[in-house]
Amino acid sequence: MNKMMIDIETLGTGPDASILSIGACIFTLNGGIGATFEVNLKPDGRMIDPETVRWWLQQSKAAQNKLFDPEPMDPKTARLGLTRFIETFRPREFWANGALFDLNILRDFYNDYPPWKYNQEMCMRSIRSLGKSIGLSYGQWWANNNQDNVQHGALDDAIRQAKYVIDVFNRAIHGKK
Repeated sequence: MNKMMIDIETLGTGPDASILSIGACIFTLNGGIGATFEVNLKPDGRMIDPETVRWWLQQSKAAQNKLFDPEPMDPKTARLGLTRFIETFRPREFWANGALFDLNILRDFYNDYPPWKYNQEMCMRSIRSLGKSIGLSYGQWWANNNQDNVQHGALDDAIRQAKYVIDVFNRAIHGKK
C-alpha cells in the first residue's frame, strides 16, 4: 500500500505561512522509497514571520541554496503539480513530521480542500515516540543516516523521515534492526 511522506519549508509557523518548498516521496513499509516530488515556490502573499526568516538565515548554505534549486515557480503551478503527483500514485496515507504543521499549512494552501481526506493523515511524531520506546531514537538514527542529505531540504527531509518510519515499523513488527 502506497504511503506518502510530505515535508515543507516555510517562512512561518501558522496555517497561512508562506511556503518555500514542498518535498514528497512515495514509500511502502516493505518496498522502500519510490517516486519523489520536489518544488520550490515563489512568494504569494502568504504570511511571513520575521523570527522564521532569522531562523533561515542561521541555517546551512546548502539548505538555503535548496530553496532556489529547482527554480521557484508560482504557487498555483506548484499546487497543481503536487495534486497530479498524488493522483498518479494514490497514496492511502499522508505522513508528515508534525501533521499539525506540514499538513495543516498545506490544507490552508489548498483552501481547505486538499487532495486527501482527514482520516488519511498520519503524524510521524507518534512513530518517533514508538521508535524511542523500542530503542530507535530519531536523533540517533538521524545522525547515523544523514549522509548525502541536506537538513531542511524538503525532499531530503521527506525521504529521511520515510526511511525512519520504515525502520521503526520493521523493528516493531518483525524485530529487525
